[in-house]
Amino acid sequence: MTKKIVIIGFFYILVCLAYAQANDKITWLVTNWPPWMILEGNDQGKGRFNHILLEAHKNMNHYQHETLKMNWSRFWADVSEGQHICNIFAYKTPDREKIVYFSEPHTFVLPNAIIMKKENIKKLGHPKSYSIVKLLQDKRFKGIIEKTRSFSQGLDKILEKHKPGSNLTRKAAQPDSFIKMLYDDRIDYTIEYPIVASYLDQKHNPTPNLISSIPIEELPAYNIVHMACPKNEWGKKVIDDWNTVFRKLKRTEEYRKITEMGHIDERELNIIRENYDNFLKIK
Repeated sequence: MTKKIVIIGFFYILVCLAYAQANDKITWLVTNWPPWMILEGNDQGKGRFNHILLEAHKNMNHYQHETLKMNWSRFWADVSEGQHICNIFAYKTPDREKIVYFSEPHTFVLPNAIIMKKENIKKLGHPKSYSIVKLLQDKRFKGIIEKTRSFSQGLDKILEKHKPGSNLTRKAAQPDSFIKMLYDDRIDYTIEYPIVASYLDQKHNPTPNLISSIPIEELPAYNIVHMACPKNEWGKKVIDDWNTVFRKLKRTEEYRKITEMGHIDERELNIIRENYDNFLKIK
């Protein structure tokens, strides 16, 4: 009888340990999206969100950390089932708040912008921002964007509303193709994240730095980014721990530099620097 009790007790301890390990492990979504996150090639690990994730590993070392490469659709499906997985790239929406807990803002990004050759930006008078509606109707220019891409709910609605008679067409191609078309003067503008356009420009053009970005007047100056975990007790604890760490981290000079990472255009860097203190006030 005593032997049976010992065996049962032993297995109970193993079960408890396994449960504790499961609850102390975070699986992080990762995706190869240069230069936000880079999982391949010579720049592997040098993306902005690679560095943010590394800070989480270093400062939340009471957890086991593992990464899992997946697309956005799979993440939202898995997290809706309560799986112990988190995403550091998340935008907050009312529908998503039904299935996840969101952290306090941990970084911000410049939204999709008008990407043009600098000589064409000069024709517009070097504006600090420009109306996409006005540009769509300007017959001096011709633009192309990805055929099925969603840019944001607000921008998608604008593009659809002003589609008839506009100078913008859609094509099934990769973003680097559009940057090359800009250089070859086959198009005059595209729409892309400034940081992505700069990265592709540096990687694929023998004489880079001929293009720049113009903020879209109808969009906010920047987009807030959160971390998201399943809406359960485990997810709430991870979010609370993350918030405790990043409240302090994002006030450091080192973390400010992470926010600027990948931007080489002085105009873009100025927007980030001008808005960083305002970002810190957002809860």
